[in-house]
Amino acid sequence: MAQAPQQPIPAPRAPAPAAHHDGAHARLDARKGDIECMLGLPSGRYTTPAAPLWLGVAAILTVAFAMVLVLVAPQSYLLELMNRCWTNWAVVFFSWWCMGILVAKWMKTSVQMRALRAVEIVPRRGDFVLSPGTAGEVLRRIKAVADRPKDFILFRRIEMALSNLGNIGEVRDVGAVLESQADSDASSVDSSYTVIRSLIWTIPILGFIGTVVGLSQAIGSFTGVLNQAGSDSASIKSKLGPVVEGLATAFETTLVALLAAVCIQLLSTWVYKREESLLDAITDFTNEHILSRLKLTDWQ
Repeated sequence: MAQAPQQPIPAPRAPAPAAHHDGAHARLDARKGDIECMLGLPSGRYTTPAAPLWLGVAAILTVAFAMVLVLVAPQSYLLELMNRCWTNWAVVFFSWWCMGILVAKWMKTSVQMRALRAVEIVPRRGDFVLSPGTAGEVLRRIKAVADRPKDFILFRRIEMALSNLGNIGEVRDVGAVLESQADSDASSVDSSYTVIRSLIWTIPILGFIGTVVGLSQAIGSFTGVLNQAGSDSASIKSKLGPVVEGLATAFETTLVALLAAVCIQLLSTWVYKREESLLDAITDFTNEHILSRLKLTDWQ
């Protein structure tokens, strides 16, 4: 009985080359997405904005706001309210200043968050042990994914911990370096709110100054009413007009300042909590991917 021809055995297929993750993503650059760098101006460090820059922006926006009111709504109540006292315009100016700083901080925080979503810096394969001998691989991965690694809080913190592993005796010493850097970053974030906190404190004070100005106008006008006590009612009514206007100035300037302060305070709190979440995420990342995989005993 004739046997069927034997089918040729196919040659084994070569395994597909592993994807090179470092080149699969665009390189990170802290200058992209930073509004200060996008404007071509000097940028603050990490999430710290350049406050003097936003002082000038606030002045421009305040003038623009005034021109819009004059040209678009010259008879509006809003323009009349703003012109009651100079403190209202000062409140607008300081509010724009705060808003500019907070917007810059929000964008800078978004830039820093990109590092957490970058390709894996520490290899996740089970046989990888982070040691002085393999730390160079992690540092090379960082340089491969970021153009300016030291502009990112996460990458700088990792570099600070791994650059001198050969001179560190125990894992807890690396933990101390990371903890010290985390405290420094938290202090830097907190100090970056100094200008905002000062402005939030100043805005209600401007409202109280407007109150004093309005009351002074009302009292001065009321003195004229008392001097006209023997006059007819029509004359007295004409003298009461400035008194009412002074009282309106007193209360409305306080209202404007308090509303602005509340809005800025709420926005500042939201941005601050977002930065705190960023720092917590960076600390969790370094604990999970650096400290937990670090081994120094075999090196000694």
